[in-house]
Amino acid sequence: MRALGLIACAALLCAGSHMAGAQTIKVRNAKGEWPVQNITPEKARELALFNAKTDALKKAGIGEVVTGIDLSSDDEFVRISNIEIGGDVTDFEIVSDDLKTMQFESFKIIVAEVVINAEVRKYNTAPDPEFQFKVEGINRNYKEHENLFFSITPYQNGYLRIFLFEDDGRGELIYPDNLELDLLHTKDKAVDFPMNREYQYRLVGTDQTKSRENNRLLFVFLKNKIRFTEQDVNLHSVLHWLAKIEPDKRMTSFVQFSISK
Repeated sequence: MRALGLIACAALLCAGSHMAGAQTIKVRNAKGEWPVQNITPEKARELALFNAKTDALKKAGIGEVVTGIDLSSDDEFVRISNIEIGGDVTDFEIVSDDLKTMQFESFKIIVAEVVINAEVRKYNTAPDPEFQFKVEGINRNYKEHENLFFSITPYQNGYLRIFLFEDDGRGELIYPDNLELDLLHTKDKAVDFPMNREYQYRLVGTDQTKSRENNRLLFVFLKNKIRFTEQDVNLHSVLHWLAKIEPDKRMTSFVQFSISK
Protein backbone atom coordinates (compact mmCIF):
# COMPACT_ATOMS: atom_id res chain seq x y z
CA MET A 1 0.00 0.00 0.00
CA ARG A 2 1.13 3.50 -0.62
CA ALA A 3 -0.10 7.05 -0.53
CA LEU A 4 -0.48 8.36 -4.08
CA GLY A 5 1.34 11.44 -5.25
CA LEU A 6 3.99 11.41 -2.54
CA ILE A 7 7.51 12.33 -3.61
CA ALA A 8 10.40 11.05 -1.50
CA CYS A 9 13.12 13.53 -0.53
CA ALA A 10 16.76 12.44 -0.67
CA ALA A 11 19.07 15.21 0.54
CA LEU A 12 22.72 15.23 1.56
CA LEU A 13 23.68 15.49 5.21
CA CYS A 14 26.84 15.59 7.27
CA ALA A 15 25.95 13.50 10.34
CA GLY A 16 28.41 15.37 12.50
CA SER A 17 27.96 15.38 16.27
CA HIS A 18 24.93 13.05 16.26
CA MET A 19 27.30 10.09 16.01
CA ALA A 20 30.27 11.58 17.82
CA GLY A 21 31.88 9.48 20.52
CA ALA A 22 29.80 6.36 19.92
CA GLN A 23 31.72 3.10 20.06
CA THR A 24 31.55 0.78 17.05
CA ILE A 25 32.04 -2.97 17.61
CA LYS A 26 32.27 -5.67 14.95
CA VAL A 27 30.64 -9.02 15.71
CA ARG A 28 30.97 -12.23 13.70
CA ASN A 29 28.59 -15.17 13.35
CA ALA A 30 25.66 -13.88 15.40
CA LYS A 31 22.79 -16.35 15.02
CA GLY A 32 19.02 -16.19 15.21
CA GLU A 33 16.26 -18.76 14.73
CA TRP A 34 12.47 -18.75 14.41
CA PRO A 35 10.00 -21.62 13.78
CA VAL A 36 7.86 -21.60 10.65
CA GLN A 37 4.55 -22.05 12.47
CA ASN A 38 1.39 -20.16 11.45
CA ILE A 39 3.54 -17.68 9.50
CA THR A 40 5.23 -17.69 6.11
CA PRO A 41 8.89 -18.68 5.71
CA GLU A 42 9.59 -15.05 4.79
CA LYS A 43 8.16 -13.79 8.09
CA ALA A 44 10.05 -16.47 10.01
CA ARG A 45 13.24 -15.34 8.29
CA GLU A 46 12.61 -11.71 9.33
CA LEU A 47 12.11 -12.80 12.93
CA ALA A 48 15.22 -14.97 12.82
CA LEU A 49 17.14 -11.96 11.49
CA PHE A 50 15.83 -9.91 14.42
CA ASN A 51 17.09 -12.57 16.84
CA ALA A 52 20.46 -12.61 15.07
CA LYS A 53 20.71 -8.83 15.57
CA THR A 54 19.79 -9.28 19.23
CA ASP A 55 22.51 -11.93 19.53
CA ALA A 56 24.99 -9.49 17.95
CA LEU A 57 24.08 -6.85 20.54
CA LYS A 58 24.64 -9.28 23.39
CA LYS A 59 27.97 -10.41 21.93
CA ALA A 60 28.97 -6.75 21.70
CA GLY A 61 28.28 -6.37 25.43
CA ILE A 62 25.09 -4.33 25.11
CA GLY A 63 23.24 -6.63 27.50
CA GLU A 64 19.47 -6.90 27.56
CA VAL A 65 17.71 -5.23 24.65
CA VAL A 66 14.98 -2.78 25.66
CA THR A 67 12.51 -1.33 23.18
CA GLY A 68 12.32 2.41 22.60
CA ILE A 69 9.78 2.28 19.78
CA ASP A 70 6.03 2.37 20.38
CA LEU A 71 4.63 -1.07 19.72
CA SER A 72 2.09 -1.69 16.98
CA SER A 73 -0.60 -4.35 17.16
CA ASP A 74 1.31 -6.54 14.68
CA ASP A 75 3.55 -8.70 16.88
CA GLU A 76 5.69 -9.86 13.97
CA PHE A 77 6.52 -6.29 12.99
CA VAL A 78 7.29 -5.37 16.60
CA ARG A 79 9.71 -8.25 16.94
CA ILE A 80 11.82 -7.08 14.00
CA SER A 81 11.78 -3.41 14.98
CA ASN A 82 12.49 -3.05 18.68
CA ILE A 83 16.30 -2.96 18.91
CA GLU A 84 17.05 0.26 20.77
CA ILE A 85 18.54 2.23 23.65
CA GLY A 86 21.84 0.58 24.73
CA GLY A 87 23.03 0.03 21.19
CA ASP A 88 21.94 -0.99 17.73
CA VAL A 89 23.06 -2.86 14.65
CA THR A 90 24.09 -0.18 12.16
CA ASP A 91 25.05 -2.60 9.39
CA PHE A 92 25.25 -6.34 8.75
CA GLU A 93 25.93 -8.98 6.13
CA ILE A 94 24.14 -12.31 6.00
CA VAL A 95 26.56 -15.23 6.28
CA SER A 96 23.89 -17.92 5.92
CA ASP A 97 20.12 -18.00 5.57
CA ASP A 98 18.55 -21.48 5.75
CA LEU A 99 15.44 -23.44 6.60
CA LYS A 100 16.23 -26.51 8.66
CA THR A 101 14.19 -29.35 10.14
CA MET A 102 14.42 -29.97 13.89
CA GLN A 103 13.19 -33.13 15.62
CA PHE A 104 11.33 -32.79 18.94
CA GLU A 105 10.38 -36.21 20.32
CA SER A 106 7.42 -37.30 18.16
CA PHE A 107 7.20 -34.29 15.85
CA LYS A 108 9.33 -32.18 13.55
CA ILE A 109 9.31 -28.43 12.92
CA ILE A 110 10.89 -26.28 10.25
CA VAL A 111 13.04 -23.46 11.62
CA ALA A 112 14.46 -20.42 9.83
CA GLU A 113 18.08 -19.81 10.82
CA VAL A 114 20.02 -16.64 9.95
CA VAL A 115 23.70 -16.02 10.71
CA ILE A 116 25.16 -12.54 10.30
CA ASN A 117 28.34 -10.53 10.70
CA ALA A 118 27.31 -7.21 12.20
CA GLU A 119 28.53 -3.75 13.06
CA VAL A 120 27.13 -2.60 16.41
CA ARG A 121 27.04 0.96 17.67
CA LYS A 122 27.13 1.27 21.44
CA TYR A 123 25.28 4.40 22.51
CA ASN A 124 26.53 6.97 24.99
CA THR A 125 23.09 8.31 25.88
CA ALA A 126 19.56 7.24 26.82
CA PRO A 127 16.31 8.64 25.39
CA ASP A 128 15.24 12.04 26.69
CA PRO A 129 11.93 11.44 28.57
CA GLU A 130 10.82 15.04 27.92
CA PHE A 131 11.35 14.86 24.16
CA GLN A 132 7.94 13.49 23.22
CA PHE A 133 5.18 14.03 20.68
CA LYS A 134 1.59 12.88 20.13
CA VAL A 135 0.00 11.42 16.99
CA GLU A 136 -3.78 11.68 16.59
CA GLY A 137 -6.42 11.02 13.96
CA ILE A 138 -5.27 7.75 12.40
CA ASN A 139 -7.95 5.07 12.15
CA ARG A 140 -7.20 1.37 12.41
CA ASN A 141 -9.08 0.58 9.18
CA TYR A 142 -9.57 2.41 5.88
CA LYS A 143 -11.31 1.66 2.60
CA GLU A 144 -9.19 1.77 -0.53
CA HIS A 145 -8.95 5.28 -2.07
CA GLU A 146 -9.79 6.99 1.22
CA ASN A 147 -7.60 9.92 2.21
CA LEU A 148 -5.38 9.80 5.27
CA PHE A 149 -5.40 12.72 7.71
CA PHE A 150 -3.66 13.04 11.07
CA SER A 151 -2.15 15.59 13.43
CA ILE A 152 1.13 15.80 15.35
CA THR A 153 1.61 17.72 18.59
CA PRO A 154 5.24 18.05 19.75
CA TYR A 155 5.96 18.62 23.44
CA GLN A 156 9.34 20.16 22.58
CA ASN A 157 10.68 21.94 19.50
CA GLY A 158 11.89 19.52 16.86
CA TYR A 159 11.98 18.25 13.28
CA LEU A 160 9.75 15.52 11.90
CA ARG A 161 10.28 12.65 9.47
CA ILE A 162 7.34 10.45 8.42
CA PHE A 163 7.82 7.12 6.62
CA LEU A 164 5.15 4.85 5.14
CA PHE A 165 5.89 1.10 5.00
CA GLU A 166 4.07 -1.60 3.10
CA ASP A 167 3.62 -5.09 4.51
CA ASP A 168 6.78 -6.38 2.82
CA GLY A 169 8.98 -3.63 4.27
CA ARG A 170 9.12 -1.40 1.19
CA GLY A 171 8.53 2.23 2.00
CA GLU A 172 8.68 5.89 1.17
CA LEU A 173 9.39 9.13 2.94
CA ILE A 174 6.13 11.09 2.89
CA TYR A 175 7.33 14.08 4.92
CA PRO A 176 9.23 16.28 4.25
CA ASP A 177 9.33 16.56 0.47
CA ASN A 178 9.44 19.30 -2.15
CA LEU A 179 5.79 20.29 -1.54
CA GLU A 180 5.79 20.10 2.27
CA LEU A 181 8.89 21.78 3.63
CA ASP A 182 11.18 20.65 6.43
CA LEU A 183 10.12 23.01 9.22
CA LEU A 184 10.96 23.36 12.89
CA HIS A 185 7.78 22.22 14.67
CA THR A 186 7.23 24.20 17.85
CA LYS A 187 6.33 23.03 21.33
CA ASP A 188 2.62 22.36 22.02
CA LYS A 189 1.51 23.52 18.55
CA ALA A 190 -0.55 20.87 16.73
CA VAL A 191 0.17 20.41 13.02
CA ASP A 192 -2.37 18.86 10.63
CA PHE A 193 -1.18 16.59 7.81
CA PRO A 194 -1.12 16.93 4.92
CA MET A 195 0.15 20.45 5.62
CA ASN A 196 -0.42 21.54 2.02
CA ARG A 197 -4.19 21.84 1.46
CA GLU A 198 -3.77 20.91 -2.22
CA TYR A 199 -2.07 17.66 -1.23
CA GLN A 200 -3.71 14.29 -0.55
CA TYR A 201 -2.49 11.12 1.14
CA ARG A 202 -4.71 8.76 -0.86
CA LEU A 203 -4.37 5.09 0.05
CA VAL A 204 -4.38 2.28 -2.48
CA GLY A 205 -3.41 -1.37 -2.29
CA THR A 206 -0.41 -2.75 -4.15
CA ASP A 207 -1.41 -6.42 -4.17
CA GLN A 208 -4.72 -6.88 -5.96
CA THR A 209 -4.91 -10.53 -4.85
CA LYS A 210 -5.42 -9.44 -1.22
CA SER A 211 -8.68 -8.06 0.16
CA ARG A 212 -6.85 -6.41 3.06
CA GLU A 213 -3.32 -5.06 3.41
CA ASN A 214 -1.39 -3.59 6.32
CA ASN A 215 0.43 -0.27 6.32
CA ARG A 216 2.66 1.19 8.99
CA LEU A 217 3.64 4.78 9.55
CA LEU A 218 6.89 5.55 11.34
CA PHE A 219 7.10 8.99 12.93
CA VAL A 220 10.61 10.16 13.80
CA PHE A 221 10.96 13.32 15.92
CA LEU A 222 14.44 14.86 15.99
CA LYS A 223 16.14 17.57 18.01
CA ASN A 224 18.33 18.46 15.04
CA LYS A 225 17.73 18.71 11.31
CA ILE A 226 18.98 15.25 10.33
CA ARG A 227 17.83 14.26 6.87
CA PHE A 228 17.32 10.74 5.56
CA THR A 229 20.14 10.04 3.09
CA GLU A 230 19.62 6.48 1.85
CA GLN A 231 18.71 6.00 -1.82
CA ASP A 232 16.28 3.14 -1.15
CA VAL A 233 13.51 3.58 1.41
CA ASN A 234 12.72 0.33 3.20
CA LEU A 235 12.51 -0.92 6.75
CA HIS A 236 16.17 -1.96 6.84
CA SER A 237 17.52 1.31 5.42
CA VAL A 238 15.42 3.45 7.79
CA LEU A 239 16.40 1.44 10.88
CA HIS A 240 20.01 1.62 9.68
CA TRP A 241 19.70 5.43 9.52
CA LEU A 242 18.03 5.64 12.93
CA ALA A 243 20.73 3.50 14.52
CA LYS A 244 23.32 6.19 13.73
CA ILE A 245 21.46 8.82 15.78
CA GLU A 246 22.01 8.90 19.54
CA PRO A 247 18.82 8.05 21.48
CA ASP A 248 18.73 11.41 23.30
CA LYS A 249 18.42 13.16 19.92
CA ARG A 250 15.29 11.36 18.71
CA MET A 251 11.93 9.81 19.57
CA THR A 252 9.99 7.38 17.37
CA SER A 253 6.48 5.98 17.08
CA PHE A 254 5.00 3.27 14.83
CA VAL A 255 1.29 3.40 13.95
CA GLN A 256 -0.37 0.58 12.02
CA PHE A 257 -3.54 0.65 9.94
CA SER A 258 -5.15 -1.56 7.30
CA ILE A 259 -6.70 -0.89 3.89
CA SER A 260 -9.64 -2.98 2.71
CA LYS A 261 -10.63 -3.26 -0.95
